[in-house]
Order: sequence, then structure tokens, then C-alpha cells
Amino acid sequence: MSSVKATRETRLSVMLRALLCALLGALVLNAATHLDFRHPFIAYGFGGAFLLHVSVERAAKRLALLGALGGLLTAWVVWGRFHDLATLLVQVMGAFGLASLFLLSCAVFWNGRKREPAAYRALLPAIVLTVLVFGAQSALNTASFLHKDTLDFYAFAFDGSLGFQPSFVLARFVNSKPWLLPLAKVSYEGVPLAMAALYAGFMRRRDQPVWEIIAVLFFSTMMGYAFFNVFPVCGPSYAFGREFPAMTVSYAALRQMTVAKVSLPLAFPRNGVPSLHLTWALLIWLNTRSLPRWARWAALALVLATAFDTLASGEHYLFDLVVALPFTLWMQALMARTASIRDRRRWLPAVCGCALFMAWLAIGRFGLPLMMAGRALAWLLVIASSTASVAWAIKLPAMIPEMQGAAPPNSKNAGLPSPAGRSRLGVWRGV
Repeated sequence: MSSVKATRETRLSVMLRALLCALLGALVLNAATHLDFRHPFIAYGFGGAFLLHVSVERAAKRLALLGALGGLLTAWVVWGRFHDLATLLVQVMGAFGLASLFLLSCAVFWNGRKREPAAYRALLPAIVLTVLVFGAQSALNTASFLHKDTLDFYAFAFDGSLGFQPSFVLARFVNSKPWLLPLAKVSYEGVPLAMAALYAGFMRRRDQPVWEIIAVLFFSTMMGYAFFNVFPVCGPSYAFGREFPAMTVSYAALRQMTVAKVSLPLAFPRNGVPSLHLTWALLIWLNTRSLPRWARWAALALVLATAFDTLASGEHYLFDLVVALPFTLWMQALMARTASIRDRRRWLPAVCGCALFMAWLAIGRFGLPLMMAGRALAWLLVIASSTASVAWAIKLPAMIPEMQGAAPPNSKNAGLPSPAGRSRLGVWRGV
């Protein structure tokens, strides 16, 4: 009798798992049909799942299945929506990411997380990254809905207090060299892939998901979206339209201008202040500790490229980037896990980063007359704030124990927390 009952339960379990996989397949097909994977930020968000998948998958049959399913989804996504080769590459990345989400989910549903630990560790951050991308779109829409009037002219005036308009100058430079446009676009919109790469770099060093990396990226994003409602700007390409980047305003004329809020269409994203693209790039770079040297240099190159792209594309003012530096210090110090929040190495930079960030918001909104008193003062404040924020952020305690030092490459416990690291982690959890 018990064997019959066990057989029935097994069949029910198989039917339930098959139903879940079928339902997931329907959702994937619906996403491939209705989502616009020509939008790079969305496609790269899904592409992060593909990057995480191939970093843990070693079975040739499963990789072949991923290739076949990714190819079919690519054909489905591209059919009737082909634009050009550059867009096709973005669509391929999105389709293969969608295939990875499906296969990872099916592996965990069918075999269980204990029999599929690698798939489980890759699936969770892949889902969070996808949610983060869609949350970004929703948050930007919310800020646009709440703030018809923006502070673009305030940010424009602050940039002008330095004696020139960095975003206008760099945009004119890029427009004079068309070959730079695709490179700038990829590095600006491909940040979700860099997030996935950072996670993949530490994923094999722990048997459980590396929640700390997910947390710092997710928390900084939510905080950034909240402050979009405090100092909403769209960027010069939106605020000045056809006049960007050809328009020039002399320093003398700028000093005579009266700044005010400007009403912009709700379709324009309120994507600052601060610049979250630069914040993400900085957090990725700061947390490449103990990774190979080439990875650290690649992360630094991403920071520099992002700073250039955000300005040259007209998506941000220099003010957005200056404010992003103490904001990043604040987020990194607040979320570091190898020291207690009571530790001076952690709470002091968190408080100072927060204070600097808030001070910049106040300067941008109310301190422009002071900034216009002379270019020397504006440059002094920018250099001092930026240098202090970056130098302090570099010296912060490591985010997780696995970042405190490189383990031997073939060591069985490579990258796993040392007993001291575990005790420090325990101290943090007890806060």
C-alpha cells in the first residue's frame, strides 16, 4: 500500500514539475514576443543571465541545448524587428539571456536546488538583475510622472561655473568622430553585463549566493531612484534638444542668467541626480578586490568609459557625476560586510559620504550664486570632493571576506572565508 502511495506521489511530483516548466516556457515565449529587445538596457539585463549561466555550466550537452534554444529565441525575437547589425547583436544577447533564465529555472525546478547548486547560485542573481532592469524603467517613469519640472538649468549653470560645458564639448568631439559612437553606446548601456561579470568573479568562491554584491547594487539603485525625486534632471540632450551640442554660452553671459525650473515632456527620463551609471561602474571597480589584475584594470576602464559616455551622450551633466562620487562612498561604506557598522572605518566614511552628497545637492539648488563668484572656487570644491571620495572609498574595508585576498588558484578552499573572515561576517550580521 505504501509503495502505491509513493508511486502516486512521485507521479504527482513529476506532473507538477512538468507543469511549472511548461508555464515557465509560456512566460518565456510571451516575453520574447512582447519585450523590445532592441532596447540595449533591457537586452543586456537579460544577457547578464547568459553570462552567469556559461560561467557555471560545464556539461557539453547543456551548453549545446542553450545554443539551440538561444538560436530559436533569437529568430523569434528578430523576426520582423531587424534594424541593423548593431541592434541584432543586442537582440541576440537578450534572447540568449532569456534562454538561460529558462534552462536554469527548469534545472532547479526539476532536480531541486541541492542537486543543482551551481544553477541555483547563477539563477538567483540572474533574476535579481532582470528585476533591477525592469525596476529601473518603472522608477524612471515614476520620477517623470511626479516631476514635470526639472532642475536641468541648475545643473547646466553649475557646469558653466567651471568655465565650460563638458557634456557639450565631449558630444561635439564624438560627433566629429562617428566611429566612437557605437563604442560609447555599448560601454554606456552594457553596465548590467559588468554587474553579472563581477558576480561571476566571486560566485565560485562560495557555496551559497553572494547576496552582498546583489545587495550593494540593488540598494544603491533604490536610493538613487529616490533622490531622482529630490533633484530631478533629464540631461542636456533632452533639455536643449536640437541645440545640443552646438549651443555655446560664454562664461560672462552665464553669470548674468537667472536659472529656473524647466518643464520637459514626461516621456523624457528623469535619470539624475546622481548618475547611477557612474555609481554602478564605481561600485563594480571598488569590489574587484582579489580578482585578477586584468579584471581590475577592465573595471577601471569601465569607470573612465562610463564617465566619458554619460557626458558625450548628453544623458548627464558633469554635476551628476561629481555628486555620484560621494554617493558611491556612502553606499560602499554603508554596505561593507567585513566590519561592524560601529567600526570607525565604516561609519565615518558613510556619514561623511552622505554629508558631502547632501551638501552638493544643496549647492546645486541654492549655491549657484556662490559658485559664480569665481571658477577657482568651483574647481577647488569639485577636485577636493572627488579626490577625497575616491581615495576614501579605495581604503574602505572589503565588501565580503572573499575580497580580502587572493586564494591559491587550485586550492580546494580558494576564495572561501577564513575563520577570521567568518567571525567578522558574523559581527556584521549581529548588528
